[in-house]
Amino acid sequence: FLNILYSRRRTPSSVTAKIMFRRKKDTSSSTGGLSVALIGCGPAGMSLLHALQVRKNKLDPKSPEYKALPEITCYERAQSAGGVWRDIPKDDKARAKPENKTVMYDDLWCNQAKELMEYFDYTWDEHFKKPTPAYVTRKDMLEYLIARNSADGALDGVKFNHTVQNVQFNASAQKFTVTVQDDKKRKN
Repeated sequence: FLNILYSRRRTPSSVTAKIMFRRKKDTSSSTGGLSVALIGCGPAGMSLLHALQVRKNKLDPKSPEYKALPEITCYERAQSAGGVWRDIPKDDKARAKPENKTVMYDDLWCNQAKELMEYFDYTWDEHFKKPTPAYVTRKDMLEYLIARNSADGALDGVKFNHTVQNVQFNASAQKFTVTVQDDKKRKN
């Protein structure tokens, strides 16, 4: 197991777990943002990583705004991004592995119009290069999610095949300890 400490950098000891993700009101003395462990690279995790990357791309890396952005390490138990939209791996058709228990079935069609799930900065027509039906398949949804959220390298640093075993807050140190298992090393 790896023991990794995540905490707000350069913070007063009065910070509590409830405000772990809030920034200090006075950031003039701070040279860094939060250090965050993101558990899971499903649709929400991918969207957060993409939004952070888009923001970083608009800022000068030497600017205080850039330095105040959170440093996110994303851990995903599965071997790929997508969460419940992922394909069932060929080596686990019975869904025996914990990461495959909630994966949708292959022939699923979304029951919500795609226009209601479209990202503001990446249209379905832009992705597929042609008009698409109002209701899309699970595979099309997965392809769209991954294409949009990986276009700028937002998913490049995701630690796939890593299972978060435990998260604990140490009140005296004002830090979280995240225990992570590298599943690939465990199997070898």
